[in-house]
Amino acid sequence: MILLVSLVLFGLAAAPLSAGAASDHPSAPPKQTITNEAGTIVLTPLNAQVWVHTEYTDLGGVPYPSNGLLIRTSKGLVLVDTSWDEPLTAELLDLVEAHFNQNVVQAIITHAHNDRIGGIGVLRERGIPAASTPLTAKLAAEDGYLSPDVLLNDEITELQIGNVKLETYYPGPAHTEDNMVVWLPQFNLLFGGCMIRSLDVNGLGNLADANVPEWKTSLQKVIDRYPNVRTVVPGHLAWGDGRLLTHTMDLVDQALAGAK
Repeated sequence: MILLVSLVLFGLAAAPLSAGAASDHPSAPPKQTITNEAGTIVLTPLNAQVWVHTEYTDLGGVPYPSNGLLIRTSKGLVLVDTSWDEPLTAELLDLVEAHFNQNVVQAIITHAHNDRIGGIGVLRERGIPAASTPLTAKLAAEDGYLSPDVLLNDEITELQIGNVKLETYYPGPAHTEDNMVVWLPQFNLLFGGCMIRSLDVNGLGNLADANVPEWKTSLQKVIDRYPNVRTVVPGHLAWGDGRLLTHTMDLVDQALAGAK
């Protein structure tokens, strides 16, 4: 089932953008990687309109990165996933405000773990709507987070935000029961979130809420739906091309074989 969501549904057409937000022809953001003073936030351009935002937190004494997207549209910036927590998310938004000629006008939450939703309180304080599926909103509330807005269909939602098209897709359980991906068709770019693993790792990572038997089925749906993918951004560590999808499938097969 496909749901087409316009700017009106997200409230962007009805509400004027605040000072510093985009016009119909926003100025180009800087083309170089941007970091905060502590080096815990890195903004990396993939092209003129899409950046990866990466934030580091301490896991077992080791700085560990989490990736999201920052998408430049003619109506403002779209943030895919918050940072690990509220302080890092606040600093991320401050860094974006200082270096881009646009404000974040919409966020999308891909599942209800802290590396995706940990900063939702800051979004609420700053008046940035956060969209999710009904399942993510339910799981977020159960885990004590502010519940994001249920603006996404439970399977496929096509979005038109300014001059950029996006598609959110929930293929089924994998890393979590609610994990979804975000597809940008004009760039053949897939944000796989935590259901997709970087080539840098040889395991499936945090399996506390995983459904490994269903992971393979859900991942195959993603592979089948996006055969022309060129860039894949995982939830953690290095991004790359479609090999991340087959690599993740290999890791799922290994985990299933080990469980027998």
